[in-house]
Amino acid sequence: MSLASLSLMLVFALAASTPADAAKHKAAAPTGEVRLSGAKAGDGKDDTAALLQALDKCKQTGAKRLVFPKGRYDFFAGSNPGNAGTLFILDGIRGLTIDGGGSELTFHGMTGAFYIANSQGVRFVNMTLDWDAGAQSVGTVVATAEKSFDVRVLDEFPVKGGEPVEAFMDFDPKTRLPMKGGVDSYYNTESTELIAPQTLRVKVRNPVEMKVGVLAVLRHKVYGPSAFVFDRSRDCGISDVTIYGVPGMGCIGNVCMNMTLERFRVRLKPRTSRLVSASADATHFGGCKGTISIRDCLFEGMGDDAVNIKSGLYLSVREKVDDRTVLCQHNLKMANLPDPGDRMEMSHVEDLIPYASGEVESAEMAEGENVHRVRFKSALPADLKVGDVLGNASRVPSVRISKVSVRNNRARGFLIQTRDAIIENCKFENCTGGGVWVMTEVVHFFESIGTRDVVVRNNTFKNCNYGAARGEGVLSAFAYLKDFAMPPRPGVHRNIVFENNTIDGSANCGIFAAGVEGLRIAGNTIRNACQSPTKPEGSAAMCIMNSSGVAAVNNRIDASKQGPGFREAVRNIGGGKSVTNQ
Repeated sequence: MSLASLSLMLVFALAASTPADAAKHKAAAPTGEVRLSGAKAGDGKDDTAALLQALDKCKQTGAKRLVFPKGRYDFFAGSNPGNAGTLFILDGIRGLTIDGGGSELTFHGMTGAFYIANSQGVRFVNMTLDWDAGAQSVGTVVATAEKSFDVRVLDEFPVKGGEPVEAFMDFDPKTRLPMKGGVDSYYNTESTELIAPQTLRVKVRNPVEMKVGVLAVLRHKVYGPSAFVFDRSRDCGISDVTIYGVPGMGCIGNVCMNMTLERFRVRLKPRTSRLVSASADATHFGGCKGTISIRDCLFEGMGDDAVNIKSGLYLSVREKVDDRTVLCQHNLKMANLPDPGDRMEMSHVEDLIPYASGEVESAEMAEGENVHRVRFKSALPADLKVGDVLGNASRVPSVRISKVSVRNNRARGFLIQTRDAIIENCKFENCTGGGVWVMTEVVHFFESIGTRDVVVRNNTFKNCNYGAARGEGVLSAFAYLKDFAMPPRPGVHRNIVFENNTIDGSANCGIFAAGVEGLRIAGNTIRNACQSPTKPEGSAAMCIMNSSGVAAVNNRIDASKQGPGFREAVRNIGGGKSVTNQ
């Protein structure tokens, strides 16, 4: 039968259909929902092909929802050979919600889970993700030598020798928290050797002071594959999702517009001996726009920060090509290409205060190792010099974070490196670094940018800034210049408010600020600060350095309730008017 004849028959059939037939046809129309099929929950077999097929069907049909029948599903690294490092790539998707229905998704091997690119309105809800990849091993140190230590690894973490160790730490066997002032060693392992059943000898390049009896956490991967990566997408989010363990980060947002995380939990898996959940950050956002909203979330046991939100990376000027064009490069040679129309602020690294800005006409990668060629619409300023840095002032998302709990992690709670941010009603406990740092730096990562209009209020901080990645204060606004120097004058950050927060416990200051223009510190309570100062300014409960327009009022600092290193309630260094009522 010809195609024309078949088409004619269809026309006649539709013309002859009755109202009842039409109703039946309407009832059978696609509902916009796809259910995962071809995968039997709980059988331990690889379900990658079934999920790939379901995702492809969603894209082809424009379905708005993909639903998992509740159960456990298994996904194995390498099962999608076309996608190196990540199993599921969603590109160009619109308005799709992936509903796990309360299912657990278990990933086997070093693989990322979901990569969402050039999409809009993609949401993940109602699921738990876990990795059995062996991103960490936990055990007791049983012997030490000058350049090695032996670890009796718990049976829960099978080892055979030869495992890479990218980072290791010591934990207190009683509290199961990182040791105060303990070991935090990165990229220092030469090799591992199995010297007895479940016993690893860790050989190091540089000596460390591991002690017999402590718990050792060996992170085999730090910045490994991640759970969710959103790239150049908009209006996406995660709700009611738990991650128990991932060899990289929990959620990454890269050059996205508007992201929302609600009841997103990155935490230690119950009834296990794990001491690390995500090997690196729970969440990390760079170069985004619009608004990032994070609320009612829990971040626990990460190997790095709970939240890092930055405008991107500073690009250092390497060469002035002509009066409108520069060649520039990131300190670690990472790529961070601006878009045409983005406005780049220009700063000298001696103070990181913007002295000019320009609108990008074009940007491309030039020859060399991630060298950026950036051309501006207007002439470059006369005082631009090699070594200056460019920060993207167009990729500064507004931030709203509320009712988030951060606990028992290595490093900081939140790093805020953007503009127009409100952090409120959050809880921070047992963070080895600070609780909230409003910052920027040109020491190592060169993360940008100087902030504006940041409010941190009604939060509680307990036992923070006591170990690895500790800094000047629990609640801080500052910049790290070369060799960790502080800004020599105000203006790196502007219009910062720290209000009605309670800080209980810190090796150094409770509150620290440097290089801020317009700073209000009001109604805060600081207890148990200055427990073991590692810096001169750490002997003050509150330290303000090289700032202006400062009002420090109605803060409660009882000298009798501070640590043994306490010397004064408030220290004002470098001038700047401040008023203090205690």
